[in-house]
Amino acid sequence: MAIIEKDIEPMKDLEIISDPRTIKILFEPTRAAIVFKYLVQDSMTVKQLSDRLNKNPGTILHHVEKLKNAGLIVEERTEQTRTGIVQRYYRATAREFRLGISGMMAADGGVAKFAKNRLESMVASLSVYGIEISESETPEAMELLRAVIERENYVNSNLSITDKKSYKKLSSPVRNDASRITRRFALEEDEEYRRLRDKWHNFLRLHQKGGTKNE
Repeated sequence: MAIIEKDIEPMKDLEIISDPRTIKILFEPTRAAIVFKYLVQDSMTVKQLSDRLNKNPGTILHHVEKLKNAGLIVEERTEQTRTGIVQRYYRATAREFRLGISGMMAADGGVAKFAKNRLESMVASLSVYGIEISESETPEAMELLRAVIERENYVNSNLSITDKKSYKKLSSPVRNDASRITRRFALEEDEEYRRLRDKWHNFLRLHQKGGTKNE
C-alpha cells in the first residue's frame, strides 16, 4: 500500500474561529460533527465518516469540501490500495476549536445574539460566588471579559503541536494536562494578557462581597 504524506502545517493545539461566514458553516450539524466529534481526534476518509454518521458518501464529501475550503480541515495523506483505489485522509487543523466572541458579535442575527447573551450570562453567574455586578455596570464587565477572552484565545491559538506522532500516543487525560500547562505558561508570558487580566481582576475585586464598593 503506497502512502503519500502531504506537506501541511502542524496541527494546532487551539484555533479560534472569528470569521462570521466560517461560524455559520459550523452551525450545520453534520459539519460540526465531522470536525468536533471525529477529525479533531484522528484522520479519517470520507467512507469512514460516512459509516460513522450513517450518511451517503456524496453528502459527506460535499461537507468535507466545504470544511476544507473554510480552512477547518486538511487532507493529511493519501493511501493507494492494492486495487489502485486512492483513499484520502482528512484531519482537523487543530485539536480544539473555539468560536471568537468578537467574530460572533459581528455576525448577523442569531449568532450575534447568542454571543451577547453568553457574555451577559457569564457576568450574571458570578453572583453565585459573591461577585455582584449591577445592571448599569454589566456592559463594562462584558467588555472587560470579552477583551480577556479574546487575548487568551489569540495567545493560545498560536501554540502548535510539533510532534504529532508522539501526541497521538498520549492518552486523552495526558493530552489535556499537557495542553493546560502549556497554555497557562504561554498566557503568563504574554504581557498584554497579564495587563487585561489584572484590569479584569481589579474590577472583580471591587464587586466582591467585602470589597471596596460593598463595604
